[in-house]
Amino acid sequence: MIQNLSNQPWNSLDVLETLVFLSEGKVQEEARALLDFASQHAPEVVALGLSQMKVPWSQAHKDLSNSLITMFMLGHPNSGFVLPRIWQNTPKLTISVLLAMYNKEPTSLSRILDISQDLKALTQILETKPYSFSIDLAALASRRDYLNLEKWLQDHIRVEGDIFVKACLDFLSEKTSAQISRLDASLHQSVPLSTNVADTFVKILQSNSTTMSKENLEYFKEISMLQTGPSGEEADVASATTFPPDIEEESLTYYGRMYNSEISIQTMLEMFEKFKKSENQREQELFKCMVQSMFEEYNSFANHPVHILVGITAVLFGQLVQHDILTGQMLGHALRCVLDSLRLPIDSKIFKFGTTALQQFQSRLNELPHYCTLLMQITTLQQAMPELYLFIRSKVNSSQSQDESTINAVLPNTNTTNDAKSTVVFTSLKLDTLLDAAEKDLYEIPAEAIQDRIFFIINNITEDNLDKKVPEMKEVLKEEHLRWFSHYLVVKRATIEPNFHGVYLKFLESFENPVLNRLILHETYSNIKVLLNSEKTNNMSSERVLLKNLGVWLGSITLASNKPIKHKNLAFRELLVEGFDNNRMIVIIPFVCKVLEQCAGSRVFKPPNPWLMSIMKVLAELYLFCDLKLPLQFPIDVLCKTLNLDLKEIVPSSIFRNRQPRDVNVAAIGLETPLQTAMTVKMTSPNTITNLAPDETNSNIPNIAPHIMFNSNIPVFNSHPAAKRIVHIAIDRAIREIIGPVVERSVTIAAIAARELVLKDFALEPNEEKMRRAAQLMVSSLSGSLASVTGREPLRISMITHLKTLLQQNGFTDQTIPEQAISIMVNDNLELVCTVLEQRAAEKAVPEIEESLQNAYKSRRLHRERSTQPFCDVSIYTASRYPSTLPESLRLKPGGLTSQQFRVYEDFGTRPSRNVNSSETLESTRSLSAGRIEQRVDGAGNIYGVQQSTTTPGFEDQQSVQYNRNITQTAEKLTSLINKLEEILTASPTATLNSLQPQNDIFIIIQQIPILVSQSYNRDDAGLLITQKIVQILYKNDVPFACEVLVLLLEKLTELSKRVAKEVGSWLLYSEDERKYNVAITVAFIQTHLVNVTELDMQLARLIEGERPELLEFTAKLIQRCVLGDFPVANQNDFFNCIDLLSRVSKRGSVPEAVLILLEDLRKKSAIITTKDISSIENEASGLREQLGVLFTEWVRLYNHPASNEKSQASFVYRLQQQGILKGEEISYLFFRVCTEMSVDKFIKLKVSNAHPLLVYQAVDAFAHLIVLLVRYYSDSGSPNASNNQIKLTTNILSIVVLVLVHSHEQRRASFNQRPFLRLFSTLLTDLSTYEEQLQPIYFQILSAISNTFHSLQPIFLPGFTFAWLQLISHRYFMPKLLMPENQKGWPFFQRLMVDLFKFLQPYLRQGELSEPIRLLYKGTLRILLILLHDVPEFLCDYHFSFVDVIPHNCIQLRNLILSAFPHNMKLPDPFTPDLKVDLLPEIHQAPHVLSDFAYALLANNVKQDVDMFLKTKGPSSFLVDLRSRLENSTQQQAETGFKYNVSVINALVLYVGVQAIAQQPMINKQGSSNSIRQTPHMEMFQFMVSNLDAEGLFKGCFWAPFFLTDV
Repeated sequence: MIQNLSNQPWNSLDVLETLVFLSEGKVQEEARALLDFASQHAPEVVALGLSQMKVPWSQAHKDLSNSLITMFMLGHPNSGFVLPRIWQNTPKLTISVLLAMYNKEPTSLSRILDISQDLKALTQILETKPYSFSIDLAALASRRDYLNLEKWLQDHIRVEGDIFVKACLDFLSEKTSAQISRLDASLHQSVPLSTNVADTFVKILQSNSTTMSKENLEYFKEISMLQTGPSGEEADVASATTFPPDIEEESLTYYGRMYNSEISIQTMLEMFEKFKKSENQREQELFKCMVQSMFEEYNSFANHPVHILVGITAVLFGQLVQHDILTGQMLGHALRCVLDSLRLPIDSKIFKFGTTALQQFQSRLNELPHYCTLLMQITTLQQAMPELYLFIRSKVNSSQSQDESTINAVLPNTNTTNDAKSTVVFTSLKLDTLLDAAEKDLYEIPAEAIQDRIFFIINNITEDNLDKKVPEMKEVLKEEHLRWFSHYLVVKRATIEPNFHGVYLKFLESFENPVLNRLILHETYSNIKVLLNSEKTNNMSSERVLLKNLGVWLGSITLASNKPIKHKNLAFRELLVEGFDNNRMIVIIPFVCKVLEQCAGSRVFKPPNPWLMSIMKVLAELYLFCDLKLPLQFPIDVLCKTLNLDLKEIVPSSIFRNRQPRDVNVAAIGLETPLQTAMTVKMTSPNTITNLAPDETNSNIPNIAPHIMFNSNIPVFNSHPAAKRIVHIAIDRAIREIIGPVVERSVTIAAIAARELVLKDFALEPNEEKMRRAAQLMVSSLSGSLASVTGREPLRISMITHLKTLLQQNGFTDQTIPEQAISIMVNDNLELVCTVLEQRAAEKAVPEIEESLQNAYKSRRLHRERSTQPFCDVSIYTASRYPSTLPESLRLKPGGLTSQQFRVYEDFGTRPSRNVNSSETLESTRSLSAGRIEQRVDGAGNIYGVQQSTTTPGFEDQQSVQYNRNITQTAEKLTSLINKLEEILTASPTATLNSLQPQNDIFIIIQQIPILVSQSYNRDDAGLLITQKIVQILYKNDVPFACEVLVLLLEKLTELSKRVAKEVGSWLLYSEDERKYNVAITVAFIQTHLVNVTELDMQLARLIEGERPELLEFTAKLIQRCVLGDFPVANQNDFFNCIDLLSRVSKRGSVPEAVLILLEDLRKKSAIITTKDISSIENEASGLREQLGVLFTEWVRLYNHPASNEKSQASFVYRLQQQGILKGEEISYLFFRVCTEMSVDKFIKLKVSNAHPLLVYQAVDAFAHLIVLLVRYYSDSGSPNASNNQIKLTTNILSIVVLVLVHSHEQRRASFNQRPFLRLFSTLLTDLSTYEEQLQPIYFQILSAISNTFHSLQPIFLPGFTFAWLQLISHRYFMPKLLMPENQKGWPFFQRLMVDLFKFLQPYLRQGELSEPIRLLYKGTLRILLILLHDVPEFLCDYHFSFVDVIPHNCIQLRNLILSAFPHNMKLPDPFTPDLKVDLLPEIHQAPHVLSDFAYALLANNVKQDVDMFLKTKGPSSFLVDLRSRLENSTQQQAETGFKYNVSVINALVLYVGVQAIAQQPMINKQGSSNSIRQTPHMEMFQFMVSNLDAEGLFKGCFWAPFFLTDV
């Protein structure tokens, strides 16, 4: 291996270091692609190279290292070579990967321990933190005798102290909880803890109890009670203990008297307590006997009558716990019994016993918080005993609050602010105090039986059964219970069940009780008040959801029912003001909007109701002037849409425009606030806060949403419009995160630089206005440029980070939006975001420079007023070192700067794109880069809005004039050329491009226009200008020749400018201009790829949902031309969404005739295979194979289409069935053969051309998925048994694949490539697992068919497929699925495959010397056996005979690995136990499970028949004489195997005779003769073989005979 790795081309540390360095730069995509390629082809070299690099590591370096090390840890053939060397280089990285494996999958702990042992690093890894990992690993290591757990625990407790003790207690608590909840859990999330290890923990913790803290000691006592094994001084009384007969008799007497009502339960309790405290040894024994009897009887409780079990036994059981009579392990066992009882079905007697016993010691639950936590996990307890469940939950919450109060007591100052904020914030919501006081007397809780009936009625009420349920409720619900019921309906139902509000409202209407309605409204107000003023609502989204639900409920019972919300109870305007003042807009705005949304269903309160519109004005002001965050703008948008209002038409109020929140620090409360600038010195003074204008830092950020660019090559923004809003939010957050410090720093630096330069240059300038203008121009330009340069990279990183986070939080994966797409999105909008920074810096810099130059302005004004002499700032002029040494053109002159000198400052204002002073300027600078062409159609019919040059009035210089002149000249030339082209096209309508000469004017113009655009100052603007003209002419001219020429010109322009291509494509897709619905032009655009067919399909499908006739006709004709025309330019699946919608629309009513023609033509086109084709299947001239190949190619394209989904794929499968592909065996066999061959050939061709791995496997993956869908959706109307047909179809497909595989194996031989077939079967298994639930009735039969296929492909027949075969039989969706089902029905299939594997390895293993491929195969076999030994040892036990029979005798390790297996439920005796007698163990008399058909080997040569005859009759006499020769191999077999004897026959014979002997032993024992056993034919046969076979024969099989002789 070392030789192979050293010859790898990637074996260069310099190359890897260079690639890692480049992966963080501009060429990161290419560098990372190379690293990925290297990782695939030489993972060992790359992993070792990365581990040797010097720190610090980049993020790409860390990610790649982690992924490679994880791959080796999960099981790579060369992990034994790589991992030890990585451990030597970077032990910290190795430990971090192990910890990540554990955190992701705790059950991988066994693998982690194996790795630790292989690395000989267990001691170091056990020092890893967190302790949860190291303790769990230590427990498992102790279980395998790798670690002295007692010493390890003791050492760490001594060093770490209470922190480690707490971690151990948490570990025991977690394991105990997992063990107790094992019956309910379908998956075990951690490695179980053995009893011995748990006892060790308890023992060590017990020995250190004196040094524990008080909290840990209480924690330990509670956990130790729930441990199953004994610990401490008291033994577990539930274990089998023998008491004297008289004590047992007396104990039973007491119980009998109690059950016969001769003595009371109280008397029994007194006896228990007396006997426990007695100093009399006999009474103590009696106490233990009575407790043990009760625990032993627990297993028989199900047979007790209910009245005795619940009325007597459960009460006694619970009272023993309540009065602290049971302690230590007795108490723990009692608690376990109650807990186990509560986990049984709710209608069982044992469950009732558990609830009754639990109620008896309910008051002691506050002493057992951990036990309460376990009780809360039982869902049935909440259903059966809701009040008891609430009591338990209160105990858990109180325990948690006590912990918090303890912390607060230690840190008394931490909660001062929270306490202050816990007061009432919203005073505009007032309850009816008279009603509240008067109705308190009515708050009476009904009896439990009545509650149950009420709960049952509410749970089952629907709109259909209201007439039946309302009378039942009136009969049950009394007037004194109305207050309780109103509280229940509001809190328990309306608050958390918004979907049932309509049912509850109709119920209240039918109930017709005004008192109840008044109480419901009162409870609603009361709970709204609690939630509004709760601090949790301000911080937790779940609480705000409850508040919004109550808002919907309040609006439904009032406004929607035409009932007012009285101002004295709830004043909405005042409520909004209080929310603004107290920085709780995130709470109040969604609530108010949810209430007002219900006005849409009201006749009275819908718009233009004055009360509603007055509130809407307040909301409009908040929306437009208070810079609400996007999540708070959204509810107002939804409200306006619900009420059919336009927010722009609502006149906003004037409440908040000049109002400031009371709290200056308003972070995360709904208003967009400035970043804190506490780093500046001026913020330390309260008097200077207003001068700094902190709100200017990041408030009033322009709305950039319309200008965000969305790349047309990223289709997710069309299929998921919500993703666009996520992008807007991410960009907004990035701006607000960066803008503060960047702008502050840029403004400070620019202001200092501008001040010094202006003061120096204007030292002789008397005009302060000229000086002010120069200073403003300079500081604006400098600050903007500096902010753009310094903030560009942080902005890019922040945008990527926020975008990734938000996309992941909203369910978008890396497959939906890959990282490359995110980078493209960020780069496209980076210039836009930098423009915002420049604008903000320029705005803030002007006041800054004004303030710093105030004294200079003042001095010039005073000099002008007081003197007529030339001005000179002496302090500045004399401080300059070289005023007189400057050249004449630069030297300062009296009177100020000359016009040439002042032009230097004017040049700062000649940057059009950087002159950003308002949101309007931002609009103009980004109008053409907003991701779509804005539709501004002027009088001339122009489609596109073209950016005009923007300059500051009064500051134009020669450069800007030249710039504008260049644009004007270019525009005139382009207009002239396009007009000339239009004239030529109009004059020759019948010409074609092919008929034109190369020097034709048309070709010359087509060449000149792109050249002019490329030479323009701004090719994008020039390109958009000419594109506008071209599109205008294109849609005015219907001549095909003109269309051809203009589309060609457009294609050249789009190649020249990506922005032009984007704008044209966006207009064609998203514009609402009716002119674009031209079939010929759209087809031309599709041919030249100016428009994406997938996006066009989705956009048209969205538009035709409105069923506009002209749009339906356009879509139908377009598909007809593109798909069914003479020269198709698209595939039918490219227009899947449109065709599907057209089909549905045609079923709903009348549609244009073009739609019906299209659907009929598509139906005819689908039936490409006729009966004639099927009948002439053998005739290659029929072209059937080509037609089937076209079908498969169409399927591959559909499967890999970005917009493909299961619906479209299922439609294709149904189409195949309608065409009859699956009906006839000949046509179906040919189809699947064509698919298999095409997918394999496609793989080989792409692999040879070094294509991307994803492309290489596209056809294979598509074929595998097609097989799964065919089975999933297969239907045969002519057959009643669909399941059998599905299984038959699967078997037929697999047979075809096997034939193709075998044919390829035989034809290609040494060049046979097993990878496409491996990928095919692997993908087939994976895709089948996704449909396991739908295929459940036949899923196992499908797996068995696949198992039969693998048996046909066994390595003996196809050695070139061996490694792929081994990987397939151990596939995670195959091997576990066969071994884990109930009744072990999959075991025979997998046993046959393992025997196939051993048979193939047998000749190689017998030789002793293994080649490298066989050694690798042997390692894989060992790993499979290790997995079976660890997870399913019973499988190895039951089939050990079959496996050992085919494994050579020299493979000692392999045989011992199988023979060492023992079932999970068996506990092996300790071999070091003194005086151990194996033959006395009870397990020795249990017959082992042998599922192997060991008698099959005796069928050859009629050996079994003759053996059975001899065992029955002891004849013929010649049987034993001939037996030896019948056990020997023939001469040819001896030459092949190298053995004289047939080992399989000897093994089978010994086992068969032994089993028969043991079966007849009881009958022999009845005869009573000591010699009868020795005289049986079984013994005679054994004795004959032992005495007559030579050493080889005895060693091969007869050594088993003594075991049977001993047992007999």
